Amino acid sequence: CLLACAIVNLFYFPPTTVFPDEVRFLASAVKLAASGEFWVGSDRAWEMPGPALFFAPAVWLFGPQGAILPIRFAQTILLLVQCGLIALTARRIFGRSDVALAATWMAALYPFFLFYQGLLFSETLFNTLLLAGVAALYWWRERGMRVDAALAIASLCFALATLTKATLTVLPPLLIAATAWLAGANWRRTGVILAAAACLYGAFMSPWWIRNAAVLHAFVPFTTGSAMNLYLGNNPLNPEAGIDWGSDVDHAVVRRIMALPDELERQRAFGREGLDYIKEHPGTFVRAAAKKFVRFWNVVPNAAEFKNALYSFVSAASFGPMLILALVAAMRRRRQWRLLAPLYLIAGYFTILHVVTIASLRYRLPLEPLLIILAAEPLAALVEYFRPSAAHTGGAARDETQI
Repeated sequence: CLLACAIVNLFYFPPTTVFPDEVRFLASAVKLAASGEFWVGSDRAWEMPGPALFFAPAVWLFGPQGAILPIRFAQTILLLVQCGLIALTARRIFGRSDVALAATWMAALYPFFLFYQGLLFSETLFNTLLLAGVAALYWWRERGMRVDAALAIASLCFALATLTKATLTVLPPLLIAATAWLAGANWRRTGVILAAAACLYGAFMSPWWIRNAAVLHAFVPFTTGSAMNLYLGNNPLNPEAGIDWGSDVDHAVVRRIMALPDELERQRAFGREGLDYIKEHPGTFVRAAAKKFVRFWNVVPNAAEFKNALYSFVSAASFGPMLILALVAAMRRRRQWRLLAPLYLIAGYFTILHVVTIASLRYRLPLEPLLIILAAEPLAALVEYFRPSAAHTGGAARDETQI
């Protein structure tokens, strides 16, 4: 994995940023390193601060351009951590070291992970923290689901993931409570766990809330940019559920809203436009949601620049079998659905969120470590089935000697 990442970081990508989102994340880190304040352009809470906090030390040490390669290799380390967390979770769920080994190999060589760790996006950091939360959640479940340090660690990991990317929003306390209830906790105990998890999650999120109240004079629990995605995915010029701000929006509407000086007003205006469109065109919304579902779970890239034969083959040959194996695991372990329910709930939540807003393969990436955990179980079973048994080989040798 380390060798593959080094090849991607040194030879596949140029020593500069590649995508516009990378420029934005790096600019926020530069501003943070220089001033100690978090900005996204002229906005104070357009997105979460986690990536800028993670990138800022490299920017401070090496300068904006010199930081690109160190950040890439820092994300390589995060990918190695992900491999360990995937192995740990697979071992805890399925109780087999061969499943953990299969999951590790799949994660270490998975093309999408290798690709994204070389980009200055939020995905690699977010995936690592989300996986840490899932691993801690199963550890907490295994320890008896008490209100203890394990619950605090799980809540902290989920909060750090949310501070990196706001996609989780209020899911973590609900996920923790659902895990307890599905594992056999009664309603009273589930309520206590939900209250404790909500308090812990709120406490860990509170620095962001306090900071936003100080600079924006309002309660901003997550970001002021999320409603833009709601509008992008739900407006009259986007019946095909695309994600291109150049062609899939009404530019007059966007210019009018972006001219508003206050980012909170822009958030509310984009939200109103998106929600009004959904209310006025429910049939179109449902048809677009179906298209977004296909975009989200597509086995080949959606973006035109990645629709060539090579990228389509790599995507289909890696994600396709993994998805099939994950579905096979769900069928093979259907009697243990309560044990696997946290993975299913996260996958369902991400799917619903993105069929309502916007969908792409990039937004599916946080689910792919969870799919690998599932896919490793039937893969390990296949390897065991086709691998010559040492005991069988030895027995055959003894029989031949006796003959």
